[in-house]
Amino acid sequence: MNLRTSDCFVYVSNAADGDIAVFHFDAASGQLALHARCAADEAVMPMALSPDCRRLYAATRGKARHIMAWSIDPRTGDLAPVAKAPIESSLAYLATEASDRFLLGASYGEHRVSLYRADRIAAQDGEPVRVVGDVEHAHAALPSYDGRFVYVTSLGSDVVNGYAIVQEGEGRLDPIGEVRLEEGFGPRHLRFSPDGEMLYVLSEFRATVAAFRRDAATGQLTALGVSARAPVLADLRDGMARPNFANAVQPDPAMLVSMVWAADLQITPDGRFLYLSERTSSRLIAWRVRANGLLDYADCVDTEAQPRGFRIDPSGRFLVACGEKSPCVSVYAIDAVSGALSPVSRCEGGSGANWIEIVTAQGAPRGDASWSALGRN
Repeated sequence: MNLRTSDCFVYVSNAADGDIAVFHFDAASGQLALHARCAADEAVMPMALSPDCRRLYAATRGKARHIMAWSIDPRTGDLAPVAKAPIESSLAYLATEASDRFLLGASYGEHRVSLYRADRIAAQDGEPVRVVGDVEHAHAALPSYDGRFVYVTSLGSDVVNGYAIVQEGEGRLDPIGEVRLEEGFGPRHLRFSPDGEMLYVLSEFRATVAAFRRDAATGQLTALGVSARAPVLADLRDGMARPNFANAVQPDPAMLVSMVWAADLQITPDGRFLYLSERTSSRLIAWRVRANGLLDYADCVDTEAQPRGFRIDPSGRFLVACGEKSPCVSVYAIDAVSGALSPVSRCEGGSGANWIEIVTAQGAPRGDASWSALGRN
């Protein structure tokens, strides 16, 4: 594949293989081609990009836990290792913030949020500068585009916690308040609208999405409403908090196949469509965003088995999805009018695929809705 500056590099973490698959993505046709497999470590899972998209971070969740970092070759997408810092927590989520000083990690099993210094990670030091405990089943930590605030889901207590990211000194997280969702909601992943005025919260247990208006000055959230469950999931009942994957005692699989198990949430760069992945049915669900920020069901498509992570490309024309129980990665075209997804290409990747990041070739900042026009997280 001859890369153009509009083309992309796609990175997929493969937990079972302990590596990261590097793909070249043709932004004109939607074709995906496996370029390389980069060794990581056992149970490599959540990933995050630096604000300038020149470094890729990943957290491993095996017996030896680390935050690993690689530099990204802007011409080929190849990864070169630069750091491997031991950490205490098993992180379900990893994020960077706009100043490039800090990384944030949410630990589902240890019920806490950790603030790490990027310069210490580069020096192989994974000791966090701040830890916030008693966040029951912490699942995501999403910084605002300006890096002033971070929002953390507590899946076990049906709460979204807000913190100010304080840059002074070693850095710290100061609480700014919380919003409580309906009991049994199970907040999991978060996503901002492209302008940062809305925060969307995914329910793992119901595959619904709560919409909040956000005050950019104070970081405070105001509830607007919750979407209905997509009709294609009507045969599933509400899910529940599951034990950490490393726990020796797991629920009865026969029971779990009847329960909702939503995973990830993404929005198009123009803010018109929002998508979620549901692992029990192996589907991607599309929602149309109204002018007031609330959601209407738009469409669904079958995808890779047990889809944990997916991403929308910088152009907003394609969606890339992987599945924890599939060896393949799929690309779907996004209909600009309806938001419907249609298969375009499929490529073999790795085992236990669970997280995707996308970088524009030549190192240009990503244009997807996770980053502003300045390339901020």
